Amino acid sequence: MTFTINSNIIEIKDPSFINFSVLPTDSFLRNTYVYLYGLLNPSSSLFQIDFDSIIGDINNFISIEDPRLKINKLNANRISASEWTKNPAQKALVLFFTIFPDFNLFVKNINTDVEINILNAETLTSQTTNTANFLNIKIKIDEINRNNWSRIQTVPEKNSGVSILGSISEKLLEIALDSLIDNKNFFRSTNYEVQSYGDFVLMCLPNNLWISVKSNFARERLLASGFTTDIIGVGYFTDFSEFTSRTKIRNFIKVGFLAMYLPNVPITEEQMTSSSSTYDEIVSFYGSVDNIPKNINGKPFIRSLSNLHSDLSGLLSEYDLKKRTTMSY
Repeated sequence: MTFTINSNIIEIKDPSFINFSVLPTDSFLRNTYVYLYGLLNPSSSLFQIDFDSIIGDINNFISIEDPRLKINKLNANRISASEWTKNPAQKALVLFFTIFPDFNLFVKNINTDVEINILNAETLTSQTTNTANFLNIKIKIDEINRNNWSRIQTVPEKNSGVSILGSISEKLLEIALDSLIDNKNFFRSTNYEVQSYGDFVLMCLPNNLWISVKSNFARERLLASGFTTDIIGVGYFTDFSEFTSRTKIRNFIKVGFLAMYLPNVPITEEQMTSSSSTYDEIVSFYGSVDNIPKNINGKPFIRSLSNLHSDLSGLLSEYDLKKRTTMSY
């Protein structure tokens, strides 16, 4: 069955062409695939199938064969036992989508996970995420998530969506900076005890440079990342007015922020209509790039997100840690 979405072709193969015997949990995958395939309408577009209406059937497939033992193990046990008990049908479909991610584009009113969201966006854009296009992938993911819901989300669903959105932001940035990450001079912070400082660390003097990643809004959560150390804020911020207050910028600088990176491509529908971006709106507010507030090193405090890679590359071009410093960042 073939679907054409914005000139991109998505093919969902007939079940008879899938060799389920070589896949983990043969019964669950076969039953779910055949079932969902039978619900697809080739004349319709994305998000045809309402998850709320298929929960009972998915639970029946789970009772025949529990997909956790093999699929979950194959996926590094990404779903814990406690998460499973909250909503088995939803978690079972997440496991199904790890094998057949394109099906996620046809099921609405369900949260999945980071990798599936990114794969879906790459499918719809016919691109693989990299340094040059990670912002466009993020835009497509936001579009998918907006269209995915046809009803008001429950509180747990909304909280889960916010958590996934944050993880997506970090993952996309990790992919975009992959060529710089060597896990020695520059790495992602995975130590829970220091994660409140930021999400990535670049070894520098006089302080290591931390990177705090946020999704669409800064609010107080970003300010809380600073601990009078050297840190930069990175986000897919949609509201430029969060960075127009001199007092707020002073507070950012006071707790150690050297720069704030804002998206320089349209993120919201309004920006797409006006061919603007959050960074463009900031430049317009201050009158010019030269009028943007400066950091303690006399460099622009607010910067274009697409320049993050080159800015960090400049620091890492100094291989001698004793000479690598944030004093000129």
